[in-house]
Amino acid sequence: MKANQKVELPSVEHKSTTRVLLVEDEPANSAILASYLQAAGYIVDEAVDGVAAWSMLEGSPGAYRLIVTDKRMPNMNGLELAARIKADRRFSNIPVIMQTGDTSQEEFLKGIKAGVYYYLAKPYDESTLLALVRSAIIERERKEIFERRLSSQQNALVNFIKGEFMLQTPSEAQNTAFLLGSIFPRPELAVSGLYELILNGIEHGNLGIGYAEKGYLLSEGKWEDEVTKRLGSPQYRDKKVFIHFEQFPNRLEITITDDGAGFDPQPYMEIEPSRATHGNGRGIAKANLLSFDEVIYQGPANQVKVISYTQYSENPLK
Repeated sequence: MKANQKVELPSVEHKSTTRVLLVEDEPANSAILASYLQAAGYIVDEAVDGVAAWSMLEGSPGAYRLIVTDKRMPNMNGLELAARIKADRRFSNIPVIMQTGDTSQEEFLKGIKAGVYYYLAKPYDESTLLALVRSAIIERERKEIFERRLSSQQNALVNFIKGEFMLQTPSEAQNTAFLLGSIFPRPELAVSGLYELILNGIEHGNLGIGYAEKGYLLSEGKWEDEVTKRLGSPQYRDKKVFIHFEQFPNRLEITITDDGAGFDPQPYMEIEPSRATHGNGRGIAKANLLSFDEVIYQGPANQVKVISYTQYSENPLK
């Protein structure tokens, strides 16, 4: 892999070819959501419950880029539909946005287990819906980029024991995540988790882009331009992210250190209900919950260590 390989960026600009499956048993609610999505340029197909939605998925594999579903429905509810989608390799990449009036911690944890990371709270807000749709589709496209590159990439570090890396840009973050993540036990999850954590060090740590500001930039499609601008600014251009990699007989460890002042990571280690309806803020939690066996922030939290055990009997947490 070339060190200066250009980063593949997801794009959701071709809305006229983006098909969304809307699953809702209340006609009035379905009409409201469909009107929001269609006004934004998306193609919308509607199903009255999970059973009908599943039939439509099976009848048109690959047709839908996103599913927006109510949680409470007859026959097959939204959580049951999401769990079935997650368990089927044909559809497991399709992100699910769950409509709900209940965003309690207990209900939200049920959603995570079913593979739901995006929630639309009732009553509906058009701008929130469209921000969630955009973020969910970008996440899906990024995952597909990762999978394409992993399927074509030869493992260059299989015998690599220890090393140091230094980087500054999202492009370098993506390339380094692929290089290191490809030797982990679950490479598709490790690549995604490493990219999120390295990117967090770049944009939040080094470039000072805060949580709320990132949400605004993503919703307006201005994130890439703002990152590029700050990378060239005298205030930020000398800041780096440093990565230490080490392979042990029973585990892999990576430590990521940025030049920022640090932050309080605890609220971001899990996906909180208060952020479930936001378009961003899931990267650290998904790395912690899905990508690695341990994610440990150190010092003022401008340094994070991730560990994956290659012999799971050795892992005290699993």
